[in-house]
Amino acid sequence: MLDRTQQHFERLPLMAATPRTADRPCRITNDAMKPLAHTVARFCGTLARLPDGDGSKAQLVACRRSAFQVMPSDPYEQAVHVRRRLAHLAAGIDEARAGTITNTQRSLRQLQHAYRSLQGLMIGVPDRLLNFEPGSGRCTIRHVLQRALAGTAMPACFVQHISSTAPCACRSCPGTLSAIFEIGEHVYRAVVEGLRDAPDLSFEPGTTRGGSLSLIIHARVDRLSRHLLDHQVELRRLLKSAGHRRTLSMRLAHRIFMVLGDAEGAMIGAESRFEGTCQPLIDLIAARTDELARYR
Repeated sequence: MLDRTQQHFERLPLMAATPRTADRPCRITNDAMKPLAHTVARFCGTLARLPDGDGSKAQLVACRRSAFQVMPSDPYEQAVHVRRRLAHLAAGIDEARAGTITNTQRSLRQLQHAYRSLQGLMIGVPDRLLNFEPGSGRCTIRHVLQRALAGTAMPACFVQHISSTAPCACRSCPGTLSAIFEIGEHVYRAVVEGLRDAPDLSFEPGTTRGGSLSLIIHARVDRLSRHLLDHQVELRRLLKSAGHRRTLSMRLAHRIFMVLGDAEGAMIGAESRFEGTCQPLIDLIAARTDELARYR
C-alpha cells in the first residue's frame, strides 16, 4: 500500500490547475553555464514548477537521512538529497585543498555564493513580472537585476586577462530571465577566471597625483559580494510588491543554488582537478530531473 506522502503527490497533478503561460516560471538555465551549474539549474527549474505541497512538507528540509541512501521518490526529499550531495561535494573539495587556497580565492568563493543566491532568488519568477514597476519613477525588476549583474564587472585595472569580447552585463537586455543571466554569466565568469590565480596583493597604476595606491583584491571582491546581497534585498521587496508567492519548491531550489555556489566556489583555482569528481553527481542530478518531471 502506498504511504500518505506518495498518495498525496500522486493526486497533486490532477488537483492543480494548469497555470497560464505568462505565469509559468522563467527558464533559468543558459548556455554560458558549466556542466554542473547547468544540470543543477535544470533540476531546480523543474522543481520550481511543482505544485506546492501542504505545510507538513516543510519538516522534510530537516530530514536526517544519509546522503548515500537510495534516492527517495518524494520530490521534496529529492531536493533535500541533491542539496546534501552538493554540500558533501563542497566539503570534500575543501578538505582536499586544505592549506592551498589564497585569500583572493576565499573571497571569490563568497562572491560565487552571493551570485548563485541572486540567481536562485529568481527561480520560479514568471516572465511577466520582469517588467513590473512598483510606482512612478521606480525601477523595474528587470532593471534592478541588470544593475546587480553589472556591478560584478571589475574595472580593467583589477583584471588584466578578461576577454575584450565578453558581453557587457550593464547593457539593456529585453529578453527572458535566462538571456539576462547568460550575459551576466559570461562577464562574471571572466572576472573569476581573471582573478583566481592572482596574488593576494595587487597594485593599481599611479593616480593623477603621481603616487601608486596599493589595493587588496579580495577586499574589492568582498564589496562585490555585498553589492549582490544588497540587490537581493531590493529584489525581494519588488517581488513581494508584484504579488509573487514563493512556494516551498522555489525556496528549496534557492537553497540548492546557494550550495551550488559553495561547491563551485570551493573549486575556484583548481577546477580542472575536480572535473572528474563532479561527473557522478552531474549524472545523478540529471536522472533525478527526469524523475521530477512526472510530478508536473
